[in-house]
Amino acid sequence: MKKIISALLFALLMSLSFSAVNSHANSYGVVEDSSKRTLVPLRTIAETFSVKVDWDNTSKVVTIDGQYKLAMGSKAIKRDGQVIRQMDTQPKMLQNAVYVPVREVAFLFDVPMNWDQVKKEVSYQVGANAYQVAVYPEKVLNKPKVAVAKKTVNVGGKKLGVNVVSINLLAPNTSLHVELANNKLGAVGSLAGIAKAHNALVAINGNYFDAYTNAKERLVYNGLVMDGERVKVFDLKFSVFYVLKDGNVGILPGDQFMRLFADGNVQEAIQVGPRLVTKGAVTVDPIAEGFSSHKILSSPGARSAIGILPNRQLIFVTTAGATVQQLASVMKQLGAVDAMNSDGGASSGLYANGKYMTTPGRDIAVGLLVK
Repeated sequence: MKKIISALLFALLMSLSFSAVNSHANSYGVVEDSSKRTLVPLRTIAETFSVKVDWDNTSKVVTIDGQYKLAMGSKAIKRDGQVIRQMDTQPKMLQNAVYVPVREVAFLFDVPMNWDQVKKEVSYQVGANAYQVAVYPEKVLNKPKVAVAKKTVNVGGKKLGVNVVSINLLAPNTSLHVELANNKLGAVGSLAGIAKAHNALVAINGNYFDAYTNAKERLVYNGLVMDGERVKVFDLKFSVFYVLKDGNVGILPGDQFMRLFADGNVQEAIQVGPRLVTKGAVTVDPIAEGFSSHKILSSPGARSAIGILPNRQLIFVTTAGATVQQLASVMKQLGAVDAMNSDGGASSGLYANGKYMTTPGRDIAVGLLVK
């Protein structure tokens, strides 16, 4: 097998035709709930070696490189009809992709597979190319794509009602998009209208904009990236929520984000702020980010926020009568390890599954959408 793999050119990777279980192979591994074994998506690994994988839906058998066969419900690895190895757990179908124990993948492709306990990822080498496969608990994959909830959070003795939309970024065909009202920079429209125009399941208001004018075109403040293209210039201080081309998300200050953007891996981004939570700790410092308005520094009001939870989970949150500092506490209590404030006041809005959870008091310019 190793000789066959070594002879193949990596340049053929994207040109090969696969008859695998699904057309978009999962790029992450899982820790199986029952066995606690680490499983990785077979097709994804095979692609990096430029090895063909075939799936027989009738017999539920997967064939690797035309010779190795694995059957659903069996621990046996067969070659030419003979059992050559017994796995310690069976291959598994998750989200229409075949997952195989990582040690068996190492055997099949004759390559060391390394486990990083801190990063929770499997790594391996193919020639000069290094690969990392992030690993998540199996139970996370089974969470719904979108879930809505109304909660009460106690902040310093004050009870705040919050609307929460949870998004499972590991769910199949889940993506985040920055969209403009009427598909035009400077135009305004309803948050629901922006969502419906793009067939989105969820939407939250995005960037600050000039809301106190009746002009047909409004000034949208700070940076925007849409479909990989920078639409607005980024301030070096304000916080940025970004989506990478592999679907992962993060929050960075403007200057650090610009270095990331230069690498060419950013798909979408909005710049609002201030940042609320960093690595699980409340880190509100609006003055350092360049804010001077009392609406951000001290006054309570309607608020919107974006929070990143472990294992590629995301929350969109709205609440009323909260200061930015109180909003930060809310996001931490809801489990966010990183969080950012979005535009608030009358712009604050949250739309999910065809209806408003929080109705904005005005039309807005930018929305962050989930499809």
